[in-house]
Amino acid sequence: MRAVGVLGLGALLAWLPPAHTDTFSALRSVRQARGNEGRLLRRLRAYLREESARLRRLSRFYEKVRALHQDPGASVDNPLLAFSLIKRLSSDWPSVVYSSEATENSRALHVGFQELQRELPGAEDLDGAARALMRLQDVYALSVKGMANGFFQPTSTDRPPLYSPGRRVAYDTGDYYHSIAWLEEAVSRFRLSYGSWNPEEERGSLEDALDYLAFSYFMAGNISHALTLSREFLHYDPSNQRVTRNVAKYEKLLATHGDRVGPPLQRPNVTQLQNRDAYEELCQGLGAQMAPERPSHLGCSYETNGSPYLLLQPAKKETLRLQPYIVLYHDFVSDAEAETIKGLAGPWLQRSVVASGEKQQKVEYRISKR
Repeated sequence: MRAVGVLGLGALLAWLPPAHTDTFSALRSVRQARGNEGRLLRRLRAYLREESARLRRLSRFYEKVRALHQDPGASVDNPLLAFSLIKRLSSDWPSVVYSSEATENSRALHVGFQELQRELPGAEDLDGAARALMRLQDVYALSVKGMANGFFQPTSTDRPPLYSPGRRVAYDTGDYYHSIAWLEEAVSRFRLSYGSWNPEEERGSLEDALDYLAFSYFMAGNISHALTLSREFLHYDPSNQRVTRNVAKYEKLLATHGDRVGPPLQRPNVTQLQNRDAYEELCQGLGAQMAPERPSHLGCSYETNGSPYLLLQPAKKETLRLQPYIVLYHDFVSDAEAETIKGLAGPWLQRSVVASGEKQQKVEYRISKR
């Protein structure tokens, strides 16, 4: 059974016009995306099954013809074998070469994807998900290594995405504070596996990660480390002219100006969140904590609030705090009822907005739905 606080009811009863985009980190949308991927997986399984059968038939044809060519007794002087040869060349080979079976199998996979494409996340959602990872990292003071190793939540994969968030969002937007942290961990994993750590979804390599990490350090003012990483890059790709020129530039800068290592790199300032530091201290357990309440002042009770509808089944209330006053209602809604409410509300949820003058607008730092 579910329990809900006194502020939870308003969220359950908010009804807004439907929206079909803005997946970002909304948990319900992520779960829906997982379900859609399951449907795509079944389509792909059917495609692989059909293609495997087609390739097995091709393989049998190949082995049969190859055996005839290797058989010294299969002479074309034999009229039956001559007829078989002519039949293969005039009929069987064109059927193999111009078969539409592969196209039909591929078309079925394309149709299945197109049926779901409108419900799938897009490029904006991918960028939003990467930014959400970095917000999580900042708010709870998590290291990228800790997140990758399952500190926040255990993970069954030993190849978590590290290169893409650092490259796609942080680096591309000039956020070198985050790109250095994410690309450092990606480079570290590449090195430990001698360059073989390369998840298919990352579409990166050790050389790529070294390249972007070196430039991130250069932009952060740490020229000597940028030079070290660029030299390591050239160890794997010595013919790369662009990185060779970068090495020469870094060496010249070090010789003329020294290593311009400035103050510790600060993460991008978010002017809209003036109370960010205090908020994050509370999330990390560093801020002022509320004094514990004496148990004798707290308790549980059955409440009807004067309503005849609650006489036979009163609300189960538990008082958690008196200052501020916080209560928890138990068995407020069953699991089945909660799923029904979420199912009804889901299509109507849309991205939360903030006030901007007389208008409301979406902002990067607020990604919830309501």
